[in-house]
Amino acid sequence: MLEKPSFAVALVHAPVLDKMGNTSSTSVSSIDIHDFARTCAFYDVAPVYIVHPAEGMRQFVTELAAHWQQSGRGELNQGRRQVMGAVRVVSSLDEVLTDDDYQIWYTSAQPPEDVAVVSPELLSEKGGKHLLVFGTGHGLDAKNLPHANGWLCSIDGIGKVRHLSVRAALAIYLDRLFR
Repeated sequence: MLEKPSFAVALVHAPVLDKMGNTSSTSVSSIDIHDFARTCAFYDVAPVYIVHPAEGMRQFVTELAAHWQQSGRGELNQGRRQVMGAVRVVSSLDEVLTDDDYQIWYTSAQPPEDVAVVSPELLSEKGGKHLLVFGTGHGLDAKNLPHANGWLCSIDGIGKVRHLSVRAALAIYLDRLFR
C-alpha cells in the first residue's frame, strides 16, 4: 500500500535570480513569513523552511517567530503562535535536506525546458515526503541548487502578467495539491 504523502515547503531567498537573470539574493519579508506559515497551516503542511544565507536575515526570522512563540503576544493570539511554530530557519537548501529525506520539487513561472514537470494534482498521489521549493526575486537559480526530482508545472493565468507573488503561488499550488 502506498504511504500517504507528506509535504513541507521552503521559501528560498538565495540563490535566486534578479530581473536580469543573474544570481542574487533578496531580503526576507515579514509578510512572506506570516503568509507562508498561515497558508501552510491551513493545508496542514509543515515545516515551513525560510532559507537565507545571511546571518542577519536568519536572526530576523528567528526573532519574529520567537516573538509569537515565547512572548505574551502569542498568548493573546494563539492562532499566530500555532502557525509560527512551523517556521524553521536555515542557511541553505542543503541544510533543509539534512533535516529529512525529501523528494524535491521546484516551482517557477517558467520552468527550464529540459526538466521533468509534474502537476500538483499528480504529486498528491505519490507517497513519501515532498519538499515544495519556492523562490523569491525572479525565481530560483536552479543551476546553483541541489538536484531536484522535478518541477511543478507553472501556473497559467489569462492576463499579460506572468509573475505572481510567491505568497499567491504558494496558495494556488497547495490548493491544487489538496483538491
